[in-house]
Amino acid sequence: MNMSATSNTVFSTGSFTTSNSTSNGSSCCDPLGSTYNAALIAIYTLVLVGGSTGAIIMTWKIKTDSKSVTSTAMVNLILMHTFFLLTVPFRISYYVLAEWKFGEMLCRLVSAMIHAHMYLCFVFYVSIVVIRMISFFREKKTMEFYQPWHAGAVSLVVWTLVFFAVFPLFLGFYGTSKKYNQKQCFQFQAEIAKEFVKFVNHLSGAIVLSTICVLLAIQIYIIMKLTNKHVGTFRKQQQFGAQTKTLLFLLIMILCFLPYLGFRLFYINQIVMYPCSLTLHTVNEIFLALTAMSCFDVLTFLVLAH
Repeated sequence: MNMSATSNTVFSTGSFTTSNSTSNGSSCCDPLGSTYNAALIAIYTLVLVGGSTGAIIMTWKIKTDSKSVTSTAMVNLILMHTFFLLTVPFRISYYVLAEWKFGEMLCRLVSAMIHAHMYLCFVFYVSIVVIRMISFFREKKTMEFYQPWHAGAVSLVVWTLVFFAVFPLFLGFYGTSKKYNQKQCFQFQAEIAKEFVKFVNHLSGAIVLSTICVLLAIQIYIIMKLTNKHVGTFRKQQQFGAQTKTLLFLLIMILCFLPYLGFRLFYINQIVMYPCSLTLHTVNEIFLALTAMSCFDVLTFLVLAH
């Protein structure tokens, strides 16, 4: 057998292939098709336009209370959406050109930002939901920090914890075990196969999934309690309107985060056996893009307010 034939080996699942070249020491999957890219371009363009519009309108209209826990969480949500939206044009450019032109480090940064966005939004959503639930059971209208600076301190702690949990993986670990094609991005199959990375993904996914399930069960109990208490007139009750808004936060988490995190637990196990599977990569990237739809939360709240 001619040894030069081993320089190009092809793994195929569907129509997606990978070429491994021993001559330049690089290993990567071939770019995906135009249909796949078009779907991602559409999603991220919608997120960029809608999310930016919502952030601008909400920044102008929001009335902040320096001691209100809910107000603090909303301000942090707007900031997180804004930081994430700054990275979206890089993703759109990559899918339009089918080539990454911004360097390896920026690739890792953009990759990390969408995960940091998801987890930070999750933390702030949970804080809003929990505070609303506590207010309901304690029959208090709002929950406040003791001092205004407490809000900034808590926000700083949350941002620090999430960023130190997410960014070290991408900036210092992802993309280091293999020499990837510099013209491609968001491909870290070798790192995902590592046991530590698989453990982190399983742990974070399990925490988010279980938290949402517990909060949803409590919220259903609250709505049922209100329904039984105000039979026939519950829709006119102010408390019911407040709990409906709380339920909206849970629905955003369920619709935007659960599909990706649920599939992720399956994906990280299968990608080891099928590193360039068209089906796996397509579903994973589409679900990941859908997590960015949480940027529409502020627009949704404005619509409900009117």
